Amino acid sequence: MKGAISEGRQFLQNVLKKNHLFAVLVLLLPLFVFLTSCSDDDPVSSNINSELNSQIEKFTFLTENYPPFNYDDESGVAFGVSVEILEEIFNKMGVNLDRNNVELKDWSEAYQATIQTNNTILFSTVRLSERESLFKWVGPIVPHKETVISLKSKNITINSGSDLSNYKIAVIKDYSTIPLLVDYGVNTADLIVVEDVAQLYDMLNNGTVDCIGYSEISHQLIMQALQLNESDYEIPFILKVSQLYYAFNTNTSDEIINYFQTTLDELINDKGQDGTSNYDKIVSKYNIINYSDDGITDEMVINLVDKTSDDIAADAVGTIEKMNNGEAPYLDPNIPALYSFTYDTSMTVVAHPTNSLLVGVNLKGKPDVSGKLFRDEVQELALTQGTGWVDYIYTKPGEGGLYYKTSYYKLTTGSNGELYIVGAGKYK
Repeated sequence: MKGAISEGRQFLQNVLKKNHLFAVLVLLLPLFVFLTSCSDDDPVSSNINSELNSQIEKFTFLTENYPPFNYDDESGVAFGVSVEILEEIFNKMGVNLDRNNVELKDWSEAYQATIQTNNTILFSTVRLSERESLFKWVGPIVPHKETVISLKSKNITINSGSDLSNYKIAVIKDYSTIPLLVDYGVNTADLIVVEDVAQLYDMLNNGTVDCIGYSEISHQLIMQALQLNESDYEIPFILKVSQLYYAFNTNTSDEIINYFQTTLDELINDKGQDGTSNYDKIVSKYNIINYSDDGITDEMVINLVDKTSDDIAADAVGTIEKMNNGEAPYLDPNIPALYSFTYDTSMTVVAHPTNSLLVGVNLKGKPDVSGKLFRDEVQELALTQGTGWVDYIYTKPGEGGLYYKTSYYKLTTGSNGELYIVGAGKYK
């Protein structure tokens, strides 16, 4: 295996430093652009947005080769899930920018430039406490699992974070893996710091280091790009599951930060046209679908549905208003992923504590990103059996990405005599 990896080193460098990654990944990731339009009938709001758009068009957008989040093709044009989401933000804003305005640089250079230069945005960036004051933040974009990777032949066992200090670990300069490793007790001076991912894998494969710190999903793509056997490698330790953000120079106005954040939130939540948002489609295309454990049990879900159902039976109008206002217990103040929601029997959303854009939208016949008509299944189960559980893929409040979810439903007669389908769920 070492011989094959040695022969592949130059190829890896070309892939990840010399603009050839698109040629390898084009068969793995079907690339296309989702175009949307945005209008605003409020002249005051339109004028404000026009002024902000003019400012945004002067910004510099910096990224690196870090597939599948951001990477370049042979012409130097940026691709990746974060790039496509940013382009959708531009489209919704009506900003005269696209992916051609994104500059690809080495990570450390881009990182320092964003800290030091006004009107600069860096992505995709893990939001850590050590970085909080260095940038202003918009996101989350998608989740990001940072890991320690080793060769399986080394038989490395890491039972806890304290074991990390026993190994020689390579990391990329200014990457979030560095403060995470330090948090586990690794001395910064003991880390082997390199400039790019080509050096990172070279040191792992030639035995210079025991492990490397890198993203799980990016590691999988590197394996495919080099046609290596992923089973030769293993992940003995997960450092952290974080969220990726757009990081802005700290001198960026709060108006622009809020404008970006509001636009991103709308992009995520606007599922009305066909049941999935353009955000959902982009994330699904790059296969960033996750499992999650928030400690929510079946009993907690059923109890919330029963409570909501009882309240609707006692006061339908008042309960629906409270749900749409995001009040407890219909939205758990401590666990945002635990919330109840309500359809009428035609599958029009009547109440939703975390997504007001869905209220009044009929979702009959509209699937999740996998094509599953889960809302139709909910309707059938509720009307024929009264209750049931349904599995599907969905976004998660306060976090980026798509997640596997299961929800429980109950047919309810409101105090106004109307029939409702009350639901709640858990991510799994």
